[in-house]
Amino acid sequence: MTDRPVKFDRTAASRSRLSPLEDLLDLDAKLLSMVARRCRIVQGMAKGRQVLERDLEKQLRIGFEAAARKQGLDLRLARQLLPVLNAFGLEPQDSRRAQDKPFALIPRSEAADIDILGPRSLARTRMLAVLAAAVGAPMRLTGVVLNDPLVELVKALNQAGAHLAWTADELTNSATQGKPEESPLRFEDVLVFAGEEAFTLFALLALALREAGRSKFAGGPNLKFLDLRHLDALLPHLGARLAPMNPRSRGLPARLESGGRMASRLELLPETPPLFAQALALVAWSYPEGLRLVLSSEPVAAAAQALALDEAVATLALCQVPARRQGDEYVIPVARPKIPATPVLPLDPALSAYLLALPSLAGGVARLAGDLALPAPVREDFAALGINVVSESGAVLARQAALAPAQTLSMGLVADYMPLALTLAVKAGSGRVLLPLDPTARLSAVDLLERLGVGFEAEDDALTVLSGAPLTWEGVWTSPDAHTTLALALLSFLRPGIAIDNPGGLALLWPRFWSVYNALPVVRDLSPAPKEPEKHVAKSRKQRVRV
Repeated sequence: MTDRPVKFDRTAASRSRLSPLEDLLDLDAKLLSMVARRCRIVQGMAKGRQVLERDLEKQLRIGFEAAARKQGLDLRLARQLLPVLNAFGLEPQDSRRAQDKPFALIPRSEAADIDILGPRSLARTRMLAVLAAAVGAPMRLTGVVLNDPLVELVKALNQAGAHLAWTADELTNSATQGKPEESPLRFEDVLVFAGEEAFTLFALLALALREAGRSKFAGGPNLKFLDLRHLDALLPHLGARLAPMNPRSRGLPARLESGGRMASRLELLPETPPLFAQALALVAWSYPEGLRLVLSSEPVAAAAQALALDEAVATLALCQVPARRQGDEYVIPVARPKIPATPVLPLDPALSAYLLALPSLAGGVARLAGDLALPAPVREDFAALGINVVSESGAVLARQAALAPAQTLSMGLVADYMPLALTLAVKAGSGRVLLPLDPTARLSAVDLLERLGVGFEAEDDALTVLSGAPLTWEGVWTSPDAHTTLALALLSFLRPGIAIDNPGGLALLWPRFWSVYNALPVVRDLSPAPKEPEKHVAKSRKQRVRV
C-alpha cells in the first residue's frame, strides 16, 4: 500500500497523476476506513446483540438497494454485500495482536526431544460424540483434544436433547437411552445453533433427516457465509430440502424440510463436501434402508471423500455397525450401534503428522504414545521424502532425516496436509505439491511461498517449489487457518522470526500446541499438580452477627 496519507479531497489534477494501481490502493483505504466507521455505528445500533431490529434492518436493505441501483451496480451482488458489511458490526471480531507486538516464532536451536502422549483423533472424538448422542448411550472419552469446534458440537447436540458434558480432557454422555428404537434427539420446531464448523452443521442435518417435519439451524459467521447450494442436488434424494431463511443468503440460518422417501443409494458429486458425506455415513444406519454412498467420478474429489468416509467406517466398526467399502461404494446397513463405554482414541493423523515431521526441520526425535494410522498419501509421501515413522511399544517415533528433493507430494490434495507438504518441499529444497480443488487453498499456498521468498512455478493443479535464496520474512501476517499456523511453527526452524498476529487461531484445532512449542527442545507430559482437599471448617449454629 502507498505511504501517502489517505485524503478524501483529491482534486482532479492530483487524481490524474496517479497510476491505476495507486488509485485503487487509495480507494481501498478510503473504503475500509468507511467500513470501520460503519462497523462502529452498527455496533451501537445493535446494543450488544448479534442482530438488528427487523424494521431497522429492512430500512437499511431498502436504502442499500436503492443506492446500488443509482450507481448502476449489480443488484444481486449488492444484496450479498450487505450481510457481509453488517457482519463487521454484529459478529464478535477475532482478537488480533497489535502490529507492534506480534507473536514471533523464535524456537530454540537445540535438537528436539519430544516424548508425549500424542494428540487424540479429532474426527474420532466428534463422531463418537454424535453416535452416543444419537443412541443415548453412556460413554466416557479420556484424553480428548478440547478445542472450540468440539465444544460447539456438544452444545448443539445438547440443544437437540443430548446429555453430553466435557472437562479439560474428557467427554462424557450420560445414560439417556429409552426404547431401543427411539433416539433422544429431536429437531422439530427447535432452532439449533451450529457454531462455526461445517461438520457440526452437516451432522445436525444428517440427524434431522430422520424426522418428518421442519428443523431450523443458525450459526456463526463461517456458516452464515457458507454456500449450502452444493447440498441441493443431494437432499431431494433423501426426501428433504434446505431453504435459507434469508432469501438473499446462501448459508445459515436455514430451514430443513424432511420426511419424504429416502433413496438407498446416493452418488456423490465433485462439489459434495467430504464432511457432509462423512456425516451421512455416520448416521445412515438409522435411515429406513441404510445407505450406499458412491464416490464422485472426479478423482481429486473422490480421494478427499474417500478419506472422510474411511474415518466414518472405522468409527462405525468400533460401534459394531457392519459398514464396509466395496470399490467406489460405501455400504452402511440398517443397524443399532453399540457404543463402547470407554472407547480408546487413536492418535490424530494430521496433528501427529506435523509433530512427526518436526525432527526433520529441527533435528532430534519425536515419540508419540498411541496408535496411529496415517492416510496412504501421507504415508507414501513421508517414505519418498525419507521420513521413517516407526511403531514401537504402543507409540510411534520419527527421527531427524535428510529430505529427498524433487518429490511429488500428493498429500497436498487434502487441505489439512497442504501446508505441511509445502513446508517439507521447502526444507527439501524442491518438490511438487498437488493442491486441493478449493481455490482459497491455492491462494493461501501462493501467499505463503511469496512471503517466504520461495521461488515456485504454478500449474493448474500443483505448485512446484524451486531451490533458491534463503528464506525471508517481513512484517506481520495473519495466518489463514490453524494448519498453516502449525506449518509456520515448523518453518520457524528454517527462518526464525516469523511473526503472526493470530496465534490464538489454534484454539480451533489444538490449543495445547503452543505449550509443546514453547517447551522445546525437551517436551514431556506435565503431571497435574497435586491438589489438597479443601478444608471444611464447621461453623457453630449460634453465631452473633455484628452490624
